Amino acid sequence: MRIRNLYDPPTMDDRAPVTPWAPSGMTASSKTTDEGCEITVTGKGLCWLYPPEPCPDGLANVVWQKKDGSYLVGIENTTVPIPEGVTVLTRLCGFNDRSLVTLLQNAGLPLVFAATDHPY
Repeated sequence: MRIRNLYDPPTMDDRAPVTPWAPSGMTASSKTTDEGCEITVTGKGLCWLYPPEPCPDGLANVVWQKKDGSYLVGIENTTVPIPEGVTVLTRLCGFNDRSLVTLLQNAGLPLVFAATDHPY
C-alpha cells in the first residue's frame, strides 16, 4: 500500500508559519524557528488551527506532528484545537482519505512522514 502526503514540503521549518484563529479575548501568533512552527496562544479556552493554504486537491484530513513527537489530528473539517501556551509543530501530513489515519494508528505506524510517497 502507498500512502501519499499531500503537502510538500512537509517540514514546518520549510513553510510559512500558520496562525490559529483566536476567539474574542484570546490572541494567537506564530513564527518559523529552526525547530518548526512555534505557535503562542494566550487567554482562556481554545484557538483553532486550519490547514495551510493552499489546500491540496482531495484533502480529507490533516495531521500535525509536535516537537515532543505527539500528534494533532484534524477533526471533521480538518481543523485542530490549539490550547493556550506554546506549541511547536515540526511536520505536516495531508491525507486524501480520513480512514488512513485510523489505519496507521491501528498498525502502530507514524501518522506524519517526510516523504511525498511513503510505502506502507
